[in-house]
Amino acid sequence: MAGTLTAQLYTLRHLTVNRTALADALQRLRAIGYAAIEFGGVPAVLGPNADTTVQEARKLCDDCGLRCVSAHKRWSELRSNTAHAIDDLHTLGARYVVVPIFVDEYDRYALASYHQFVTDLAPVAAQLRSAGLTLGFHNHAYEFTRASPGGLRPFDVLIEARDADLALELDVYWAAVAGVNPVRVLERIHGRAPIIHLKDLEPVPEPQGGPNPFYAPVGEGNLDWDGIIPAAKAAGTQIWVVEQDLCRRDAFDCLRSSFEFLKARLER
Repeated sequence: MAGTLTAQLYTLRHLTVNRTALADALQRLRAIGYAAIEFGGVPAVLGPNADTTVQEARKLCDDCGLRCVSAHKRWSELRSNTAHAIDDLHTLGARYVVVPIFVDEYDRYALASYHQFVTDLAPVAAQLRSAGLTLGFHNHAYEFTRASPGGLRPFDVLIEARDADLALELDVYWAAVAGVNPVRVLERIHGRAPIIHLKDLEPVPEPQGGPNPFYAPVGEGNLDWDGIIPAAKAAGTQIWVVEQDLCRRDAFDCLRSSFEFLKARLER
């Protein structure tokens, strides 16, 4: 199979509220066939009140044969204490640390914020690189919103910063929600897309009007997977992360459906 099928634990955040629940979830993911996971946060891998340390989380992964290949980390925390973050990431065995969203560091809707981020990330990315780690950025829909007609979008700033040591963890769902073709984005980030977020888009009827986009297992919505998967392969993607922010049925069933769909296509 071309790459590693990975589960983002944010999908199971309500089902991994303590160490026992995390252990059970990891075992179930391994039974489905997932080889790896991406944590939704470090060091509080299960949230701010979690009872599981990074060391314990690594042991739980090892016990069931899962690898941690990546973890999300708030930029303010990563920037202010990079050395500590590196220690945690090494403990988990991760290769990538991804900024999932700007919370209070920058105005996430302002184009200038992304120019500033490109400047600010250089020393952090260099420190991570020297420790064998790669910095990444995960998008939502607003990074594809133009500040003015014909103007740059925030994600364009990141794409055009080709000298920045920054991987782009494209979330294909959010690109599509913004009205952007994920295939075209992948063509523009060739060589900078080692890791990708995958979920499908299902139009769900709303009582007050037309359909509203909603999360769906990969292969059960209307995204063009016959275009996305080859484009991601061509862009250099090796880590295929399944994430479903909300599930309309059992989350493990959704993760299984996505896994089976992707496994069949990645083996072609």
